[in-house]
Amino acid sequence: MEKSLKWVLVFIPKRFCSNTTLLKTQMACHSCSISKCSGLEQRTSWFGPTDPLNYPVCRYHMKTSSGTDLTISGCSFECEKEVQVKRCCPGFWGPDCMECPDRADRPCSSRGVCSDGLGGNGTCISPVRDRHMMFFVFLVSECKCVHGLCSSGLKGDGRCTCFSGYKGPSCDQELPECAALGCQQNSRCMEEALSGRLVCQCLPGFEKSGAQCLSKNPCLQRVCHAQASCLHTGPNQHLCACNKGYTGDGRICMPVNPCQTKNGGCSPESANCVYDGPGQSHCECLQGFKKLADGSCNLKDICKPNSCHQNANCTTVGPDQLTATYCCGSIHSPLG
Repeated sequence: MEKSLKWVLVFIPKRFCSNTTLLKTQMACHSCSISKCSGLEQRTSWFGPTDPLNYPVCRYHMKTSSGTDLTISGCSFECEKEVQVKRCCPGFWGPDCMECPDRADRPCSSRGVCSDGLGGNGTCISPVRDRHMMFFVFLVSECKCVHGLCSSGLKGDGRCTCFSGYKGPSCDQELPECAALGCQQNSRCMEEALSGRLVCQCLPGFEKSGAQCLSKNPCLQRVCHAQASCLHTGPNQHLCACNKGYTGDGRICMPVNPCQTKNGGCSPESANCVYDGPGQSHCECLQGFKKLADGSCNLKDICKPNSCHQNANCTTVGPDQLTATYCCGSIHSPLG
């Protein structure tokens, strides 16, 4: 079974509109036998005083081999060339000639002026007539709805859709029936879905508590990790933060092991880091080291009166290692 092909024509607007400009330049005076238009078309030339067309006098200087400076009548050519100057078509903007908002043939939904051209930025501005100043000012159009939603954007018409209980172009007029109800704070006059009558109902994020509408507190339920704190930040809103010694987003908290970062602050040459619990650790001195009052570990001095010969000096050089210095050299001896 043969399938029929359908062709759809898509109109692609032209972005670049180039202008043809005549570029003219006047060359310096030089010998008439030399043309220096450099790719440009030679149109006219200026000759010396004997020129029958009475062009202005053109003279140039030339030095001879002997160093004499000569003034000679010459030609100054006028050169020209047609060049294409790039520009954006109407309704396009920027160096790449991007299309203005909505469409190029009706930019800004025909309700404003697009900043087009190579130097434009594509912004839509709306002309507003000032009766007193008698000139045009440009303002960004906007709509204001006090108790409603605005039909904004390029395809919007700027009108307000009022919430229940309000009316007027800006939704700032309360219905008399709602005003008679006298709804409390954090509540609004709404129409019941089943009965259709107007009643006071709590706003989203609030719940009924007696005659009041109070903010819902998610922290009253277990919404955070067991090792996290919950902070009530607004109607039905909260933040979870891990407790000290734990890390995470508050919904998942993992214990912090200080020993996994830079050995918990312990010097690896003299101590080991021991994990004590979330966010806690301590340093234990290695064999051959002793702990000082500030918590650091220092090398134990293992030299004793009888460790070396009576004619030698004893020095501790490492864990369980000492050296005996004699008159003619030194000997390293392990303890024992």
